[in-house]
Amino acid sequence: MSDKLLEQYVRTQNAVHFLPQDIRERMREERGQTTVEWLVIIVGLIALAGVLAGTDMWQGVAKSLTKAFADLIDKIVGKVK
Repeated sequence: MSDKLLEQYVRTQNAVHFLPQDIRERMREERGQTTVEWLVIIVGLIALAGVLAGTDMWQGVAKSLTKAFADLIDKIVGKVK
């Protein structure tokens, strides 16, 4: 029984000791990957904005948002119950 406890203790100590090192190494290896992922997201959002701007959809969205905010403000002020 004590051999198994000793073995588990050694494994736990190794895991606790090497875990921070492993995490640092993985973060160092993937540092550039995160930049590429953000770049892809930004390019996608710019492309989506370009498509929406080309279809004159922004005007409808702006009107809807303006109406929603006006209704919300009226409710807060107490004009509409």
